[in-house]
Amino acid sequence: MKLNKIYQGDTFELVKRLDDNSIDLIVCDGPYGVTTNEWDKITDIQSFNLNLIKIFSRVLKPGGAFYLFGKDNCIDFIDYRPYLTLNRKIIWYQPSRLAQGRLNYTNNYDLIAYFTKGKAKTYNLDDIRVAQLVELEHRLRCEKVPSVINGQYGRTKFNADGKNPGDVWGDIKQLTYNSKELISRELLNTIQKPEKLIERIVKASSNEGDLVFDPFSGVGTTFAVCKKLKRHFIGFELDTDFIAITKKRVRQIELEREYSLF
Repeated sequence: MKLNKIYQGDTFELVKRLDDNSIDLIVCDGPYGVTTNEWDKITDIQSFNLNLIKIFSRVLKPGGAFYLFGKDNCIDFIDYRPYLTLNRKIIWYQPSRLAQGRLNYTNNYDLIAYFTKGKAKTYNLDDIRVAQLVELEHRLRCEKVPSVINGQYGRTKFNADGKNPGDVWGDIKQLTYNSKELISRELLNTIQKPEKLIERIVKASSNEGDLVFDPFSGVGTTFAVCKKLKRHFIGFELDTDFIAITKKRVRQIELEREYSLF
């Protein structure tokens, strides 16, 4: 398959054309199985996701990363261990989500399951550091305890460039009707994710020149981010309108880059 292109068609058929051990990073924001949208009508989301894990483990390079988006139970009750290693369940916290719960607590987060094929070959911490939230005086006092001075936590000392973002991401806000990057109101909280969210994943788990694969490309947020960060990209998408939107987004990035050279 040619690089830096969206292919129209069904992911489960198109993925057969990808070579073994060819992909550095997979960003998979597919069905959640929780809405009434036609593309989201999944009877058993756990079985669906296990199938994705099986299929995509073939195309991932050893050490490659796979980020799977879903709700809190998206990988419950399945055994993914024969295929990939689960490193972390990342919570994308969205405190501004409407409190719709009446008989239960409102769900205020999405899950991002971070897998790798064996041990991760890429984790660019310095590219994704976030602001220190703990007062410096308190932080320095904590660093004087024996477990930090002489023990296994010696590398957790204060870094002026920022800290590890951890596995609860509350600093990246969900898109709203007023977000400049929102393509359409119909895409809000279903199809389109913020570029900052995808950017963190791409920066952390790939390097310039690596190949990133998005099997449910939507309106091309992953492609747009890869274009800006100098990663190669392959995407699959069924909807012709979404593909047209993606091409327009990417072309706009190219034009802005060309303009900046003058």
